Order: sequence, then structure tokens, then C-alpha cells
Amino acid sequence: MEQGQSAAGRTGLMDKVRQSASSQLGTQKDRATDGIGSVAHAVRQSTQQLRDQQHDTIARYVEQGADQLEQFANRLKNKDIGEMAREAQNFARRRPALFIGSAFALGLCAARFLKSSGTNGTRSMAVGTDWSAAGGQSAETGWA
Repeated sequence: MEQGQSAAGRTGLMDKVRQSASSQLGTQKDRATDGIGSVAHAVRQSTQQLRDQQHDTIARYVEQGADQLEQFANRLKNKDIGEMAREAQNFARRRPALFIGSAFALGLCAARFLKSSGTNGTRSMAVGTDWSAAGGQSAETGWA
């Protein structure tokens, strides 16, 4: 009897974890689609400058790119997380090399983005470290 209650407790906990993860992923998806929409809007605004400089052909290509970004953002916004996961699994099964390469490239881009969005490229110091008082050494350990 105790095993039945324990299994039910684990199932309930797993359901809560799944719901929480799904909710967080949904929030991140919404942020991403909003960001893509903002990029598309900024790209579209740049076409006016191109037109002012008589670069109409380039402006048309840039507008087409902005249209593609908006369409992608709208498709992404209209899909739920489960559907996106299934599509990713199917793509990975059909084209494993391309999937792995894409995942690697996205990882590099994400790492680059996170690195560039840091505080002016400087690392934060540990709490309790006073570099100026110790002449460039940690006040706690004496190590540079």
C-alpha cells in the first residue's frame, strides 16, 4: 500500500515539474518571438534610409528579410511547446548531422550572446574581495 502512495506522489511531482518546465519554456518562447518581431521592425525601419539613399533594390531585399522574420515569429508564436519538441525530434531523426551541426552553431551563438551581454566584458569579483586595499591581491587570501 505504501508503494502505491509513493508512486502516486512521484507521478504528481513529475506532473508539477512538467507543468513548470512547460510554463517556463512558453514564457521564453514568447520572449523570443517578441525579440524576433522587434528585430524585424528595426530591419524594416532601416529600409527607409536605404530608400533615401536611392538603394531601392537593396531596400526590397531587406524588406523581404523582415517579412520572413515576422512570418517565422508568427509561426513560432502559434505553436505550443509539445508540437515544437515533436518537430525537433522528427528533424533530428531525418537529418541527424544537420541537427547536430545546427545545435552546435546555436550553442556558439548563444554563448557569444551571453558573453557580449555581460557587464562591459568584466568578470564580477567574489564577495569580500577588496582588490584596491590589498594592492591587487585578494584581501581574504592574499592571492592575485
